[in-house]
Amino acid sequence: MKRRDLAKMYFPDKQPREAVRSLLGWIKNCPDLMAALNELNTPYIHKQEFTARQVRLIMEYLGDP
Repeated sequence: MKRRDLAKMYFPDKQPREAVRSLLGWIKNCPDLMAALNELNTPYIHKQEFTARQVRLIMEYLGDP
């Protein structure tokens, strides 16, 4: 799933770039989520898309959008 698509689900009122920044900010402020994402050994910071496993983890820790 593209980062901007997931970010727009969490922040529908924001522009895509701002929504992505906000989502990444939420991820950075959740140490347990950061640890879980890092355990996957799949980069997510500078990639345009999240893997299905990353999306599941994000939704698990941040809740459904």
